[in-house]
Amino acid sequence: MIAVIVNPRAGRGKAISNLPEVENILREFSLDYEVFFTSGPGNATEIARELRKSGKVKKIVVAGGDGTINEVIQALVGSKVPILPVPLGTGNDFAKFFYPHQKFDTVLENHLLSNAEEEIDLGVLETGTSERYFINGMGIGFDSEVLNNMKRIRLLKGDFLYTSAVLWTFLTFSGTELKVSINGGHSFGGRFLLFNVGNGQYLGGGFKLFPKASLSDGLLDVSIIGSLRPMRFFTNFYKAFKGKHITLPEVSYMKASVISIKSETPFSLQLDGEFATELNDIKIRVLRRVLKVVL
Repeated sequence: MIAVIVNPRAGRGKAISNLPEVENILREFSLDYEVFFTSGPGNATEIARELRKSGKVKKIVVAGGDGTINEVIQALVGSKVPILPVPLGTGNDFAKFFYPHQKFDTVLENHLLSNAEEEIDLGVLETGTSERYFINGMGIGFDSEVLNNMKRIRLLKGDFLYTSAVLWTFLTFSGTELKVSINGGHSFGGRFLLFNVGNGQYLGGGFKLFPKASLSDGLLDVSIIGSLRPMRFFTNFYKAFKGKHITLPEVSYMKASVISIKSETPFSLQLDGEFATELNDIKIRVLRRVLKVVL
């Protein structure tokens, strides 16, 4: 059986409105499937956990965005059940990287019948009291502010929504003071406009913040941007969509397997588009090839 996990709120209704087409494609292939609707935060994890326990599922189609995928993978680390992420959310960063230039119907048509799979790495965020896996990446300070501002913008969707929120945030956000240690050795600190750690290449709804990232190299990519004057920001903003921002002198880019971050002032972060707040001391590490994805 193929399980279809649908987040009705994903993409501001995009997932639920396109569900009839998703089901049409499944029926065209004469596939045995069942649809599961999420009812709130964390429910996709519960559904995926029960599906894994059942032993009856061949693959899980995730009809939603990066946040829905993030919830599903919490239950599937180390599992033999692969996921097929369908880009029906707001940002769809993972699908952009894994299935480039493919809309949701094309992803289904090209990969539903595939038996090919790839085992990929995941990132792990440790806060001291808990840990959570991530598939795309995380961002401290600026990214969280962007997501807060997105909620206030009612008329836009998709990449336009992200871009508008980013511009708004730049005008109102001054940065975050952090102390950082890379691989338990190299240490540095300062006030950063963006501090991002990536597993895949995209974050924030189409920004190619980690152009050198691989999902199977056993490393995470770190992209750090210090203070930028408004003119420098606006004249180079477009470079982040192509991954060319890493050539700027204000940007530091490196690879690491373990990153430790501390701050005297509590900070917030986003993880695959989901919030975490009131943090002072975190650790990020990589897990090698622990999740199966349909090719």
